[in-house]
Amino acid sequence: MRGIEKVTGATRFQPPEDGRAPGVAWVADVLVRGYAKAEASLGGEVCQAVPVDGKGRHRLTLGFAIESETQRTGEHSESGGGHYWEYDLGRNALALSRQAKLFFDCASVRLAGLGRPVPVMAVVSVSGGSDGDEPELREANLAVIHSASLAMARELGCTGGGGLPGRLVVRQRTARTVAP
Repeated sequence: MRGIEKVTGATRFQPPEDGRAPGVAWVADVLVRGYAKAEASLGGEVCQAVPVDGKGRHRLTLGFAIESETQRTGEHSESGGGHYWEYDLGRNALALSRQAKLFFDCASVRLAGLGRPVPVMAVVSVSGGSDGDEPELREANLAVIHSASLAMARELGCTGGGGLPGRLVVRQRTARTVAP
């Protein structure tokens, strides 16, 4: 995947420590169980990409959560108070050179039913990533998170793919207004 290679600076990665990665199916089950109990879920980490050669490389982590309704009503909390660049993807997408967040709504029989969309949040973080403002790194983070979110939407059975396009088209909505 070119997005992971771009943000980590690596092409070869270590296998998961326990020999297997939790994966999308496992985290989807965690989200479903958590939503059934509390109508929110911390979800979990889907994967880590740890470069074999750590010299000058960065570790990437990717996870999902279901937001509670009170979190969802504060769309301004999603925009990070102007700390992120905002993109027209899903309900909202935010990106920096070292992190991206994607918010989408999932109407699914596995969650609240087809008539009630549930807010899902995906986060990709790059440890030791650039504090700079490189558009190509923001777009690489968006590519990683879009691909993973499509897989999660399929696994959860979200109608209409959670409103995510099948192919990533990067369209900036607003520029970052607060400097790092």
